[in-house]
Amino acid sequence: MAAAAAVAVAAAADWTVVRRRGRRRGNATVTTSHLDAPPPLPLTPIPWSPSDPSLDPTRVSRLLDRARAAISRIEASRLYRRLLLPDSPLRRRLASLAPSRLSLLGVGSFESSPAARLQLALAALLRRDLLASASATADLFDPVLSAVECAVAVALGFAVPSLDDGCGRRVEEPTLFYMPHCEASLYDALLGANWEPRAQLRRVCVLGNSFRRYALQAEENRSGPAAKANLVLKAARFAWEQRIDDAGDVDDEDWFARAFNETSWHFFEVDEDVGQRTEISSQALSFEKLSL
Repeated sequence: MAAAAAVAVAAAADWTVVRRRGRRRGNATVTTSHLDAPPPLPLTPIPWSPSDPSLDPTRVSRLLDRARAAISRIEASRLYRRLLLPDSPLRRRLASLAPSRLSLLGVGSFESSPAARLQLALAALLRRDLLASASATADLFDPVLSAVECAVAVALGFAVPSLDDGCGRRVEEPTLFYMPHCEASLYDALLGANWEPRAQLRRVCVLGNSFRRYALQAEENRSGPAAKANLVLKAARFAWEQRIDDAGDVDDEDWFARAFNETSWHFFEVDEDVGQRTEISSQALSFEKLSL
């Protein structure tokens, strides 16, 4: 494993620049409304570098071993076996989307958090099993990442950006965004970057906090962060959503529950031939008034 760590450290010495990726703060589970407003997002991409720039080969090797162990745990789990069912509605939608890029945004510190390592492990498996094209790419970003974590990400096949765009990234290819337990404002920023023309959202799949849950939170707390995520609330009205644990498939382990609770797949079924945007805007007008 010392050789693997050395390769990872060498690869991490020259960060792969990916021009627009997202950001989140922390790795807190979202089950109720957050009382504190999230920090403001950058309006334009800003330079970023690891929070801890030190590269210790021993730490890299140890973390790489732990990440690979987490991958093995996820691969053997009921949760992942269900995902691989060949003719499920979810697999049909994923096959129709045919993503050629996976972006893991907001994973947090996977060196310090077992839940974050499980989330990283799921992303690594999704990259392996869903991005079959030889030209497919994957990237990973969180502003709290250390240089050691970046080295491990590179060793697992993820590019690491040198810019933080607050999730305001417009896609040019079908993309699966895995955004575990991010703030509502980050999902809103991603939707905003892809809101027009109406067919653009068809290129986007979001695996992250339940948009339906955010809609319920907005009704319960009309001054909370969820109520201010206008595009999330609009999208909740037309997105196809399936919770990752619909059939009780989150394994009965505490860290599995922390990593994947309240997590849903979202596909955006926008009708190009109907003025759906106008309809959605009218339906969501009450939500928009909440943030005035």
